[in-house]
Amino acid sequence: MAMTVTVALDTDRDAPIVTVAGINPAGVTYTIERASPSGNTAGIRGHVGQTVDSLTVIARDYEAPLDLDLVYTATVYDGSGAVMEAASSAPFKILWDDCASWLIDLARPTNSLVVMIQSLTELAYDFAAGVHRVLNRRAPVLTTLPAYTPAGELDILTGSLDEREQVRALLGNAYPILVRTSPDQGIGNMYLGVTQFIEERFLTLGTAPERRFRITVVQVERPNPAIYVPLAPNTWQNVKDTFPTWADVKAAGTWDDLAYTYPVAQASPIAPWLPDDI
Repeated sequence: MAMTVTVALDTDRDAPIVTVAGINPAGVTYTIERASPSGNTAGIRGHVGQTVDSLTVIARDYEAPLDLDLVYTATVYDGSGAVMEAASSAPFKILWDDCASWLIDLARPTNSLVVMIQSLTELAYDFAAGVHRVLNRRAPVLTTLPAYTPAGELDILTGSLDEREQVRALLGNAYPILVRTSPDQGIGNMYLGVTQFIEERFLTLGTAPERRFRITVVQVERPNPAIYVPLAPNTWQNVKDTFPTWADVKAAGTWDDLAYTYPVAQASPIAPWLPDDI
């Protein structure tokens, strides 16, 4: 059977679900990549150089750009690294709407959420530069290196305490983050390293749950897709707590269906924040 690549949409996270079926069982490793209209390609996180252990693989691409035609290609390799087979999907587009500005946790999908970007108005591009003044010469001698990636402040608003917990976990986990918007907003996909963030109550009423996060950031390269591999959002413990019997579990669907049922408002910090009830 020829290998096929099909794409559907995980509407909870605006993430393409890439299903690769009919994988050659003699293959040793496989890689799934995404190609954008620019010709740039990106490996799908957690599915680069992976061992072939099934005839079917399901991958979720939480970093897929919005409002662009994307083509997914799966490639299977033998033990020497030679290509055994490859197949591509039809073009797939995640249609953008006015609310879809995502803040993406690369490792923990439960922390990713739609946010309101209040501002990303200024990007500062620093240089490594030396200005050398020479006696009896008006103009200096200038030595410079290429400009660094920009730094700035990203301000976002959250509307509930659950969103506040998700953002605090996302920013405090020490991973790079992804701001994911339509290209029409002038941002597109931008990977950022967080160097500081300030959580601000901007409404005077003490019980108001709204928060402004002022995040000091610097643009970074997309992290290697072999690291920061996203965890499935659901846990086996949660499945056991939800379904009283094994028959109920089997009736609920496949393990993929269960693993990618997103728990409601579940923040996931690497290290717990200090408790507020003692």
